Amino acid sequence: TGVVFRDSNTALIPSDGNGDVSNEILAPDGTPALVSFNAPWPLLRSTTSIESRDLANPESAFVQVAQLPAKFEKSDVSEKDLSNSFFVEAIYGQKGKYGMYGTPTDVKVKKMPSSNESPILPTLFVSTFTTLTPSMRESDRKAYISTKIVGDGVFMLITGTTSARFEKQEKQLRKIADSFRAVQAP
Repeated sequence: TGVVFRDSNTALIPSDGNGDVSNEILAPDGTPALVSFNAPWPLLRSTTSIESRDLANPESAFVQVAQLPAKFEKSDVSEKDLSNSFFVEAIYGQKGKYGMYGTPTDVKVKKMPSSNESPILPTLFVSTFTTLTPSMRESDRKAYISTKIVGDGVFMLITGTTSARFEKQEKQLRKIADSFRAVQAP
């Protein structure tokens, strides 16, 4: 998932009991970023990822970091400039969480309209795709992708579930996606 903790001795600060998750992680160029989000599910302990998952259902939220495409200059790029092919490679490719058991199919990524252009808020995309489960069954899924650029890193919070459950869970998933923040740490 591209997550490298700034201080491996304090890797993964657990949720505060209210669902708040935060930690300092590094962009590929070493720029430190403070990332945070709020999710109601338990935080999974790991030294290489930040993931909150509903252990009884398919809902989850996880942080992924990818290098900004070389064609962009760090100073003049916006999250809105990222192409579908960037997300397909970063999230659904072999290095991405959903590409772990084979490349997902029918991947579609679309930027969500926003009424608030605040620079601190993430740019939000929505994606539909079919992925393989560990038991090699196809699973149709839908996810929000919250994105922020820090240094040469694209920091993403991917929040989703199965397509069948998405409509029922959409309000909660959108709230989690909107809670994502990634800013340069001092």
